[in-house]
Amino acid sequence: MIRVLPGSDVIEGIGEACQQLDIKSGSITCCIGSLQRASFLIAVPMNNKIGAGYSDPRVIKGPLELLSGQGTIGQEKDGEIFIHLHVVISDKEGNVYGGHLINGKNPVLITCEVMVSQIDGIHMIRDYDPEVDMKVFFPKEG
Repeated sequence: MIRVLPGSDVIEGIGEACQQLDIKSGSITCCIGSLQRASFLIAVPMNNKIGAGYSDPRVIKGPLELLSGQGTIGQEKDGEIFIHLHVVISDKEGNVYGGHLINGKNPVLITCEVMVSQIDGIHMIRDYDPEVDMKVFFPKEG
């Protein structure tokens, strides 16, 4: 279990905790809390070989409830921790939004509680996939 403190970015806080706990590959199975603001991407149609990509950043001002989050913990090829986190949030009117959080742009308001399941025997390595023309995680035994 990880707690990300007020004012800290959700993704950066999870990444720092994973470094301290020596978690290199894992799953974020639960993530709840509140945010000062949210910045995220959503999948949109695009004129490329797969017919889709990510939107420009969407920004929602808080206070916000972080209702749910799930994701993957892995590494870049250079060994740096990379957190891939999708969330569902609601604003003060109860409107619900969801998407892929942008690193460094989602400060915690009160708290963020994160449950991480470490994965042994598999390394999630982020690398370029020419089929989708972007970096994605590849599971590697080891």
